[in-house]
Amino acid sequence: MPYTGTTPLFAPGPNPRAPALPWRSDDFVAVDDRVRGGTSHSHTAIIQYPPNSRGELVFSGFLDTLTLGGAGFASQASNTAFPAKLNKDEFGGLRLVVRKQPNWQEPTPPSDGDVPGGGKGPVTSFVLEIKTEEPKRRPDGRRESVVVWEWSFTIPSADDEVRDARLNLALTNDDFWVFDSTWADFKPMYRGRPVDPDKAGEFKPQDTYEWSFMARSNFQAQSGPFALQLHSLNALPSQDRIETSHPHSRSTLPIERETHTESWVDEKSNHSFRAAFPPSAPVAGSRSTGEYYGFALFIFATLLWIGWIAWALIPDEVLQSIGVAWYPNRDWAFLLPAWSLFAVLAVYAVFIGLNARNTPELDEIVNVTDRAQNVLEVGWAEEKHLFEDRARLGYSLHDIYDLPPTYVSRQVHLE
Repeated sequence: MPYTGTTPLFAPGPNPRAPALPWRSDDFVAVDDRVRGGTSHSHTAIIQYPPNSRGELVFSGFLDTLTLGGAGFASQASNTAFPAKLNKDEFGGLRLVVRKQPNWQEPTPPSDGDVPGGGKGPVTSFVLEIKTEEPKRRPDGRRESVVVWEWSFTIPSADDEVRDARLNLALTNDDFWVFDSTWADFKPMYRGRPVDPDKAGEFKPQDTYEWSFMARSNFQAQSGPFALQLHSLNALPSQDRIETSHPHSRSTLPIERETHTESWVDEKSNHSFRAAFPPSAPVAGSRSTGEYYGFALFIFATLLWIGWIAWALIPDEVLQSIGVAWYPNRDWAFLLPAWSLFAVLAVYAVFIGLNARNTPELDEIVNVTDRAQNVLEVGWAEEKHLFEDRARLGYSLHDIYDLPPTYVSRQVHLE
């Protein structure tokens, strides 16, 4: 495979492989066409069930083209900095891993046409945007438009349909689509229209200020409900780094479609997807040193067990008749196992004592909260119960939060 490894940027939490950060829905803010009077909307959420998808990010919503006369967009933007500086000398592009079957289905509103929202087809095309400069503010507080670098990718509607040239067929499997991009795939755009690359200047991903996921109507080509479930976002190594690590590799980014099939390296336990460089063919007759050590340990343990039984049970007359005149006191043959059994039982008592010693007192604050807290802010002036306030309840369901003890006490004892 052309890639020796990737650098994970965002992956399912809570502890993805370094330097990746866990996906968080609170890192994203909706930037939909409602700012221009449209009705498209989007949101993000973290999957909690089933366990094999836990921690993945869902970008979902509804894309409408009727309100704005064919135009429409829905996006979620984040200004959380990438955990690695995306210098072009070190990295050659991005890898996006998307789950084929999302665990979330966006509700579909009633519609007179075949496709909700007025488009010609369902939403299958998405955009990853990167802004390398901070937008200026207008007097009314709105942000001015700036040049945005966009990479567009399309989710195939069927396994046998491959329309996106950046789809990595070698790594795509039954569960995930894997898309690879180069920096050249990011095209400069201004308010949805292409910009002359000479006027836009050089794309500098290391200066990323804001990045976002977008679903765009593409002039009424698509509309309706959508759900994009993201497993991970990774940075791909540059071609120079690949050739330095493997001088015989001459593949260019992204991976070309190869005629042979290779097994997919699934490193989901580390929350990363990377292509392993093909290992050399195993040498015939090679054996691991662990096999020899294991066999030697088996022989030694068997001889020790036989000697121990002979020492403990064979009468003195028999031992002396075969010429064994000295051996340790037989009492130790029974005392050592008895003491060992007592030591095993004592371990339980020791650990129980350590747990009791490390357990905080009932009046200590660590029984209520600690450094890993994620407290949902609730003001004293709010009289409405959290479960009666649909707006705050919907916000709180994006992630798992800790309710302040004062709020819980007030709701339980004062209401």
